[in-house]
Amino acid sequence: MPAPKYDCLKCVGYCCAIYERVPVTDEDLTRLADYFGVAPVTARRRYTMKHSGERVLRRSPDPLFGESCIFQDPERRICGIYEGRPQVCRDWPTPGGGGRCVYYDILQFERRQQDNPDVVPLVHITFIDGDE
Repeated sequence: MPAPKYDCLKCVGYCCAIYERVPVTDEDLTRLADYFGVAPVTARRRYTMKHSGERVLRRSPDPLFGESCIFQDPERRICGIYEGRPQVCRDWPTPGGGGRCVYYDILQFERRQQDNPDVVPLVHITFIDGDE
Protein backbone atom coordinates (compact mmCIF):
# COMPACT_ATOMS: atom_id res chain seq x y z
CA MET A 1 0.00 0.00 0.00
CA PRO A 2 1.34 3.46 -0.84
CA ALA A 3 2.30 5.84 1.94
CA PRO A 4 -0.65 7.96 3.14
CA LYS A 5 -1.04 11.34 1.48
CA TYR A 6 -2.97 12.80 4.39
CA ASP A 7 -2.39 13.71 8.02
CA CYS A 8 -5.36 13.14 10.33
CA LEU A 9 -3.75 15.39 12.93
CA LYS A 10 -3.96 18.31 10.47
CA CYS A 11 -7.61 17.68 9.58
CA VAL A 12 -10.83 18.80 11.28
CA GLY A 13 -12.26 15.31 11.62
CA TYR A 14 -14.67 15.24 8.70
CA CYS A 15 -15.00 11.46 8.88
CA CYS A 16 -16.11 11.74 12.52
CA ALA A 17 -18.69 14.44 11.84
CA ILE A 18 -20.27 14.25 8.41
CA TYR A 19 -21.58 10.69 8.63
CA GLU A 20 -24.74 10.50 10.70
CA ARG A 21 -24.25 6.77 11.20
CA VAL A 22 -21.09 4.99 12.34
CA PRO A 23 -22.08 1.31 12.44
CA VAL A 24 -21.09 -0.75 15.46
CA THR A 25 -20.69 -4.54 15.31
CA ASP A 26 -20.65 -6.99 18.21
CA GLU A 27 -16.85 -7.05 17.93
CA ASP A 28 -16.83 -3.25 18.15
CA LEU A 29 -18.97 -3.40 21.30
CA THR A 30 -16.50 -5.83 22.84
CA ARG A 31 -13.61 -3.52 21.91
CA LEU A 32 -15.45 -0.49 23.39
CA ALA A 33 -16.26 -2.43 26.55
CA ASP A 34 -12.63 -3.51 26.95
CA TYR A 35 -11.41 0.03 26.28
CA PHE A 36 -13.65 1.50 28.98
CA GLY A 37 -13.45 -1.47 31.34
CA VAL A 38 -17.20 -2.11 31.32
CA ALA A 39 -19.49 -4.94 30.23
CA PRO A 40 -20.53 -5.01 26.54
CA VAL A 41 -24.15 -4.36 27.55
CA THR A 42 -23.02 -1.22 29.38
CA ALA A 43 -20.97 -0.07 26.37
CA ARG A 44 -23.99 -0.65 24.11
CA ARG A 45 -26.26 1.40 26.39
CA ARG A 46 -23.80 4.27 27.00
CA TYR A 47 -22.19 4.72 23.61
CA THR A 48 -24.56 3.41 20.94
CA MET A 49 -28.14 3.73 19.79
CA LYS A 50 -30.41 2.27 17.15
CA HIS A 51 -30.81 4.20 13.89
CA SER A 52 -33.23 2.71 11.37
CA GLY A 53 -32.64 -0.73 12.88
CA GLU A 54 -28.85 -0.39 12.81
CA ARG A 55 -26.62 -0.16 15.90
CA VAL A 56 -24.55 3.05 15.59
CA LEU A 57 -22.35 5.27 17.76
CA ARG A 58 -24.12 8.08 19.57
CA ARG A 59 -23.50 11.66 18.47
CA SER A 60 -22.82 14.79 20.47
CA PRO A 61 -22.83 18.54 19.79
CA ASP A 62 -20.00 19.79 17.59
CA PRO A 63 -18.97 23.44 17.14
CA LEU A 64 -18.11 23.07 13.42
CA PHE A 65 -20.60 20.57 12.03
CA GLY A 66 -23.50 20.75 14.48
CA GLU A 67 -22.93 17.24 15.74
CA SER A 68 -20.26 14.60 15.56
CA CYS A 69 -19.26 11.19 16.87
CA ILE A 70 -19.58 11.05 20.64
CA PHE A 71 -15.85 10.28 20.85
CA GLN A 72 -14.47 13.10 18.72
CA ASP A 73 -12.63 15.67 20.81
CA PRO A 74 -14.33 18.92 19.66
CA GLU A 75 -11.27 21.07 20.37
CA ARG A 76 -8.43 18.88 19.17
CA ARG A 77 -10.57 17.39 16.34
CA ILE A 78 -9.23 13.86 16.89
CA CYS A 79 -10.63 10.56 18.10
CA GLY A 80 -10.79 10.41 21.87
CA ILE A 81 -10.77 6.59 21.89
CA TYR A 82 -8.38 5.83 19.04
CA GLU A 83 -7.38 2.39 20.36
CA GLY A 84 -11.03 1.51 21.09
CA ARG A 85 -12.57 2.83 17.86
CA PRO A 86 -14.92 0.69 15.71
CA GLN A 87 -13.63 -1.32 12.75
CA VAL A 88 -15.20 1.02 10.19
CA CYS A 89 -13.07 3.83 11.62
CA ARG A 90 -9.98 1.60 11.61
CA ASP A 91 -10.56 0.86 7.93
CA TRP A 92 -10.86 4.54 6.94
CA PRO A 93 -9.89 5.52 4.35
CA THR A 94 -10.51 2.31 2.46
CA PRO A 95 -7.49 0.37 1.19
CA GLY A 96 -8.63 1.06 -2.39
CA GLY A 97 -8.22 4.79 -1.74
CA GLY A 98 -4.57 4.73 -2.83
CA GLY A 99 -3.36 6.26 0.42
CA ARG A 100 -5.64 9.29 0.06
CA CYS A 101 -8.45 10.75 2.12
CA VAL A 102 -10.86 12.73 -0.02
CA TYR A 103 -11.82 15.00 2.88
CA TYR A 104 -8.20 15.87 3.62
CA ASP A 105 -7.75 16.58 -0.11
CA ILE A 106 -10.79 18.93 -0.04
CA LEU A 107 -9.48 20.68 3.06
CA GLN A 108 -6.01 21.23 1.56
CA PHE A 109 -7.44 22.31 -1.81
CA GLU A 110 -9.74 24.92 -0.25
CA ARG A 111 -7.01 26.24 2.01
CA ARG A 112 -4.81 26.79 -1.05
CA GLN A 113 -7.68 28.26 -3.09
CA GLN A 114 -8.69 30.65 -0.32
CA ASP A 115 -5.06 31.41 0.55
CA ASN A 116 -6.01 30.81 4.16
CA PRO A 117 -4.40 27.97 6.17
CA ASP A 118 -7.25 28.03 8.68
CA VAL A 119 -10.32 27.95 6.42
CA VAL A 120 -12.66 25.00 6.95
CA PRO A 121 -15.03 24.13 4.12
CA LEU A 122 -18.18 22.66 5.63
CA VAL A 123 -19.14 19.40 4.02
CA HIS A 124 -22.42 17.55 4.46
CA ILE A 125 -23.26 14.11 3.10
CA THR A 126 -26.83 12.96 2.57
CA PHE A 127 -27.57 9.48 1.34
CA ILE A 128 -30.71 8.86 -0.67
CA ASP A 129 -31.91 5.32 -1.16
CA GLY A 130 -31.82 4.51 -4.87
CA ASP A 131 -35.32 3.05 -4.65
CA GLU A 132 -36.86 6.37 -3.65
